[in-house]
Amino acid sequence: MLCLSRHLCPKAWLAALLLTLGACTPFAPPNTGPGPLPLPESYSLYPEATPIQKSRWWLSFENEELNGLMDEALKESLTLQEAWARLKQNAALYKAKGAALYPTLSGEAGAETTRRGGDDTTETTTDSVSLGLAASYEVDLWGRIRALEESERQRLLASRADVETSAMTLTGEVAETWVALVAIRNEIALVEEQMDLNKTLLTALTWRFENSLVSAVDVLRQKKVIERQLSELPSLRLQESRFENSLALLLGKPPGMAPAVGTTTLPEPGPLPPTGLPADLLAMRPDVRAAGLRLKAEEWEISAARADRLPALSITARAKYTSDGVESLFDNWLANLAGNITGPIFDAGKRKAEVERARAQAEERLATYRRTVLTALSDVENSLIGEVRQKETVAALTREIETARLTLLEAETQYTQGVSDYVNLLDELKDLQELQRKLVQEKARLVKERVALHRALGGSWSNTLTPPGEAAAPTEETEPAKGVSTAS
Repeated sequence: MLCLSRHLCPKAWLAALLLTLGACTPFAPPNTGPGPLPLPESYSLYPEATPIQKSRWWLSFENEELNGLMDEALKESLTLQEAWARLKQNAALYKAKGAALYPTLSGEAGAETTRRGGDDTTETTTDSVSLGLAASYEVDLWGRIRALEESERQRLLASRADVETSAMTLTGEVAETWVALVAIRNEIALVEEQMDLNKTLLTALTWRFENSLVSAVDVLRQKKVIERQLSELPSLRLQESRFENSLALLLGKPPGMAPAVGTTTLPEPGPLPPTGLPADLLAMRPDVRAAGLRLKAEEWEISAARADRLPALSITARAKYTSDGVESLFDNWLANLAGNITGPIFDAGKRKAEVERARAQAEERLATYRRTVLTALSDVENSLIGEVRQKETVAALTREIETARLTLLEAETQYTQGVSDYVNLLDELKDLQELQRKLVQEKARLVKERVALHRALGGSWSNTLTPPGEAAAPTEETEPAKGVSTAS
């Protein structure tokens, strides 16, 4: 449409040349890392590291019920759906930024009727019709538009990493809530079992009291133990209901609609999972990747701000057909091609200030990235130490319970022989029952420490996640932006 005459063709060739020149980006940030950050060579409690496990970590618990809850959460969680929606928003923004690299073309059409009056007997009516096309394009001489597009692409990749971070957090919360629910039910069952035992003892004490073998104080002490356990049950059942409702919320369901949890025993954590090296967290933790990508986006914003201080070249073209009637519409035409160069002369330091702002924002992102990396390292170290120490706690508590059982047997023997009174026997019984409940709680904390370790290590399993309704990725090793329907 632009080469409507021989005079316009050289101008079109010039425009094509300028389009080619606009493909360069002289202010692109250097392809260096996010800056030196000292990383330890290995973890303090795991010097011989092996590659981090890439499969879904909860499979190591070998519990089909937990596997089903995880699958449902990854499909139905409203928190994860929010993250997918934000990813779609960023994909649209990236597409909008990239559209500025192409010319805009708009159509024009119009019709007009003009009446001219002469003397009392003559009147002239003229009908005119017009059709036209208008195109405009900013030649990206200094790469400003491309820098803005690349900045948005980095944010898009960071948004994908945010989805994976949400999935990591979600699976950890589902596992911890499931463990807490199983543990609280175990504790309720244990308290009810202890109450049955205490009621049996109360029956025996009552018989002995009726036969003047024990005092009324012994009977009342035993009743007090039972009443205390009865008072604790409502609180335990309240916690059970709250864990059930929390699980329903994580699965995107209203209270009371979560799948029934039938597991009665806590899973036994196996050997420590492979941790890899501390440097592996840079790739395996999606929150670390997101922080690094946002830092890169800000570096491209600096490039765009620097390029904006230089002159800009824009090209406009217009072709228009006009006539006094539709039948001769294409007989009269007009074409125009123009180029304009604009550049800042005086803006009171506005563009320079924008460069400084972009650099300061990049410095903030750099600090955020480094803090995120150090936080990830701290999470792994704390989880490793936490699990090791928690295992020691469970082992010591188990030994203490065995000793408490022997002590109770000895106290019972002495009481039966009349060597000791019932107070000593009752104290030893209460100690054992409290230790049994504490062991259930500490075992639950041990499983939660393993869950926290898996969350801290990250992994590549989240790379295969796809938005609801889309087919799953065929392999586990995918690009960070897998599932995003935009091209870089």
